[in-house]
Amino acid sequence: MSAPYPTTSYYLGLITSEYQLSPKFLAWLAAPLSLLQDASICLDSFTAGFDLDTAIGPQLDVLGQIIGQSRTVAFQPSNNISPTLNDASYRILLKARIAQNQWQGTIDELQGIWARLFPGGQISVIDSQNMSANVILTGAFTSIMIDLIVNGYIVPRPEGVLYNYLFPVLPAFGTDQNTAYIGGPDRGHLI
Repeated sequence: MSAPYPTTSYYLGLITSEYQLSPKFLAWLAAPLSLLQDASICLDSFTAGFDLDTAIGPQLDVLGQIIGQSRTVAFQPSNNISPTLNDASYRILLKARIAQNQWQGTIDELQGIWARLFPGGQISVIDSQNMSANVILTGAFTSIMIDLIVNGYIVPRPEGVLYNYLFPVLPAFGTDQNTAYIGGPDRGHLI
């Protein structure tokens, strides 16, 4: 990958021909230039290193501190899984926390959030008109992800509204699609 800025050799090439034959001068000039180039490369690596999609381990922990979400959840997950999340689960949790902080409260926006968190999965919200709603979720979920969803860590929820989460047997019955998550009358299961 070529750097978006000139290299040390570029700057040394700008030295007039009078001084090009002086190796001591070129070495003296190259020393601080190489330090600046190394600093620029290091700073450029911060972008990729702290990108939510590519960050790993301690980098995700730093992002979690900035976002306000710990890697360790406040409940004991099922199947004796550690409450300290692995990188893949933590990454989804951080994205969900960002989405919750930016959510404007519309179901259409919730559909977009869900599509970004779980590509191919779908979410349906059925308002019971009594400060509760049934949330029907389809997608490929690990057991820790189901635990995070049920404990309110993933799906944005208006304050004071109770969500009942339903995970139908796949494919769920639907007439408008024929995917791994929704199937017609010959394949789909009723919720």
